[in-house]
Amino acid sequence: MVMLSGIGSRKPPPFLSSSSSSYSKRSRAARRLPSLPRPPVAPPAPHPAARWRRRKAPARLWMRMDRWGRCEVFMSDRAFVAERSGVHARDLRVVGPLLSRCPSILAREKAMVINLEFIRAIVTADEVLLLEPLAQEVIPFIDKLRRHFPLKSVEVDVGATQVGNVDGKHAKTGAECGLPFEFQVLELALEAVCLSFHSSLSDLNKHAIFVLDELTENVSTRNLERVRSLKRNLTSLLAGVHKVRDEVEHLLDHNENRAQLHLSRKQIKSPQDEALLVSSALNCNFPSKTNLDIRNSVINQGTGIAVVAPLDDTVGDLEMLLESYFMQLDGIRNRITMVRGYIVDTEDYINIQLDNLRNGLIQLHLILIIVSFGISTNTLIAASFAINMPNNGDYKKFVGDFWQFVGGTSSFCLLVIVVLLGYAWRNRLLGS
Repeated sequence: MVMLSGIGSRKPPPFLSSSSSSYSKRSRAARRLPSLPRPPVAPPAPHPAARWRRRKAPARLWMRMDRWGRCEVFMSDRAFVAERSGVHARDLRVVGPLLSRCPSILAREKAMVINLEFIRAIVTADEVLLLEPLAQEVIPFIDKLRRHFPLKSVEVDVGATQVGNVDGKHAKTGAECGLPFEFQVLELALEAVCLSFHSSLSDLNKHAIFVLDELTENVSTRNLERVRSLKRNLTSLLAGVHKVRDEVEHLLDHNENRAQLHLSRKQIKSPQDEALLVSSALNCNFPSKTNLDIRNSVINQGTGIAVVAPLDDTVGDLEMLLESYFMQLDGIRNRITMVRGYIVDTEDYINIQLDNLRNGLIQLHLILIIVSFGISTNTLIAASFAINMPNNGDYKKFVGDFWQFVGGTSSFCLLVIVVLLGYAWRNRLLGS
């Protein structure tokens, strides 16, 4: 019993205990169940103030003017303007600060987006929303809008557009037989841009005449800096004219885009409106056409009969309008090219003068080289014979005939100079 107890109380060897313990740990690790994936940690809730600052859009100054002359100025953000005009918020980036130097005329479902130099507006069939109306260059355009659309009553305008004269004749008004509201605003915008280009070009032309005259009289760093600034301004103006001209040319080349600009036609929803439009078309003196297209008619939803209306005539008027301003922009571009041609001619004249002065300097340098060659030859002869050294320290006694030798060598060197100058003159190295 004692021996058994002693044997039972004996500890196992250390290597056996370590291996068994490690084996038991590995077995426990193998039998351990896989852990479940942890649930994703929810991001921290943003601070209400930070969320409000991130969602808040900057408010900008806008002016609204309708076709009856009513006008108001208000501060609004992009969302309100998009909701009022029916234009998507992404289209409002065209009139933003980033794309302000990219002229464009975009047609949307309910509005027209105009971005022409300093005029950034959204035009619908009944009103125009103008951005930054208090800018210095936009104020003349606003004055044109107020003169073109004077303040009048809505009832008077509606009564004038309806058919109902006592004599059975149609009462013609300027707004009825003329262009639609959106086309009139587009015409005023193009007119304002062309006038701005004309005034800028006139100022640059006057400044160019003065600067070029000063440069012709005196070629200095100050005058050259003036000419460089003038060329930079002309290049900037020419780039702006090219962009607006290309946009107008794009509308002239694409009939579908030009037809989409007719916003008043898109507002025709009921047969009464179509009948009113057709009656106004028949009472107005529109030229008759022999070949009619399905695009030249308005289909009555009630009867299904296609009735000819002056819709494409209005689009034709828009085409003539765009062509006239395209010719004006092309003329402005030609004038800018002409002014730049004057600058190039003056620079060529200045370069000729500078080349002439440079040739004179080269001739003077050649003469000095020939004279220096003759003098150096005389000095070489004198140094070779060492006749300028005293004889045994006696400064009053000279060896040989000194003055005859000096005269002979000097005459020889002068003859060399004359021969070289004659050779240069014969070969036109010293001028014609």
